[in-house]
Amino acid sequence: MFRLKLLVVAFIVLLLPGCAMVPFGIGLIPGAPSYVSSIIGGGQSMYETAVDERTTEQQMLDAIVAGHAQAELYKNKDIRADQINTYCYFGKLYLVGEYDSQEQLRTIYECMDRVEGKRQIISRLYLRAPDSENDFFSDQAMYAELRTQLMADFEVTSTPVEVQIVQGDIILLGVIHDKPERDRIMAHALSMDGVNRVVSYLYHQENAGPDPQIMTAQLTPSPEPSRVIPPPPKTKPKKTRPKVERTPTPDPHPVLAVSNPDRGR
Repeated sequence: MFRLKLLVVAFIVLLLPGCAMVPFGIGLIPGAPSYVSSIIGGGQSMYETAVDERTTEQQMLDAIVAGHAQAELYKNKDIRADQINTYCYFGKLYLVGEYDSQEQLRTIYECMDRVEGKRQIISRLYLRAPDSENDFFSDQAMYAELRTQLMADFEVTSTPVEVQIVQGDIILLGVIHDKPERDRIMAHALSMDGVNRVVSYLYHQENAGPDPQIMTAQLTPSPEPSRVIPPPPKTKPKKTRPKVERTPTPDPHPVLAVSNPDRGR
C-alpha cells in the first residue's frame, strides 16, 4: 500500500512541468495539512521545499508518512481532529498534542501502528488538563509572538521550523542548517514570557546523534499476577567416610644392626 501511494505521487510529479511539480505533488497527499496550501499558492511551497535541508525525495516520503498518520487519527471518532498534530523527518514520526485518557492514548498508538514507512514514533503528548480551554488563548498569543520574532530575524530561516505550544511548553520541530541557527531559534523561544520549557526537535547534521528523552505519554502497564517463587530443591548432604589411620606393616625381613667386628681389638 505504501509503495502504491509513492508510485501515484511520483506519477503526478512526472506529469507536472517545472519546479512547481514537487510542492504541487506533495499537496495532493491526503492528510498532509502543512502542504495543502501548495495547491492554492505554489510560490510559498516552492520556497519551503528549497530551503529545507532534506532532499526532495526525502521530503515526499516524510510527507506521505505524516499524512497517513494524520489520516488515521481523523478516521477515529474517539480522537478530536485538533488534538494531535503529526510531523515526520527522516522517517521519524512525531506526535504533538494532548490526550484525554489512557484508553484514548492506547487508541492513538494503535492508529500509529498502522502507518507504513515510519522508522520510529516520538511522542510529545500531554494529558489534557481541566483548565486547558483557558490556556488556549495564552498559548496562541505566545505562538504569534514567537513566530513574529523568528520571521524578523534574518539570520533564521523560519519557514521550515514548526512551532507547537502545548500547556505552556514550546515544541520546536524541523530540519535546519547548523547549530548557530538552532541557538538563535532557542534564544527566541526562551525569551517568551510565561513559557514553562522549550523542547527542541530541531535537526541538523551536527546533532545527528541519539534523541533526548522524548516519551512523555506512556501507557500504564497492566498489573501482572504475583508469582510464587518455589524454594530451591533440597540437596542431600554428601556422606563422607571417616578417615582411618593406617599402621605401618612390619617388614618381614628386618635388617639387623651389625656391630663393628674390629671394635675392641
